[in-house]
Amino acid sequence: MIGLENKQIYFTGGTQAVLLLHAYTGSPNDVRMLARRMEREGYTVLAPLFSGHGTQDPMYILHQHPNIWWQDAIEAKDFLKSEGYEKIIVFGLSLGGIYAIRLIEEFTEDVLGGGSFSSPLIAERNHDIFPNFLKYCELVYQKNGLSAVEIAEKLKAIDSPLRNQLHEIAIMTQRVTDQLSTIKYPIFLAQSGQDEMVDAKSVYDAASYLTNINHEVHWYADSTHVLTVSRNRKEFENDVIHFIEKIV
Repeated sequence: MIGLENKQIYFTGGTQAVLLLHAYTGSPNDVRMLARRMEREGYTVLAPLFSGHGTQDPMYILHQHPNIWWQDAIEAKDFLKSEGYEKIIVFGLSLGGIYAIRLIEEFTEDVLGGGSFSSPLIAERNHDIFPNFLKYCELVYQKNGLSAVEIAEKLKAIDSPLRNQLHEIAIMTQRVTDQLSTIKYPIFLAQSGQDEMVDAKSVYDAASYLTNINHEVHWYADSTHVLTVSRNRKEFENDVIHFIEKIV
């Protein structure tokens, strides 16, 4: 989301901590309203800013590697642990959901469960992330006052590093997909029916791998990709809170 101050969100006061990870090209503003709702319900909430995000130049994102964002996610989890929260619930939007699921897979002693929102958990499905990243870049450059010629030059320069980064993300995603069947904690999968970036039906493919645990798939027919601010937001928030209440 463009136009708000992009920085980490940390709401304290609850005895149960929730970690919220934002989307590719996004910022903690993606999950701010959900974080506020969780705070009102009595939870501590941390939403960190992934490296390279939250600036007025999308190239900063492309200068990063998915492994850097993975370290960001681990550091956020470790920070909550250092604050005294022994078991953390972790969710993520889109790309953030991939990292949320990976945390649940790899740090079994530190989590209670969690899930993903509109996340491309099945890498080989036909997702439309590439063109949407370019649209995001064009919007940012227009907002910065660049001319049409300048924007065209910048978009051309973005093409190759973007393809390379999306390839690295796909490799990481496949690793997460391959470990879905090992998860032993409750999982909440939310998907928008009008998703313009992710193959919406792939959420059911992801769910089919969750053979060892109770899991929930929530479908929001009228929502677009960013579920946290979309048409079914209130219903979505209620479902997330209800899920948390069941596992704490």
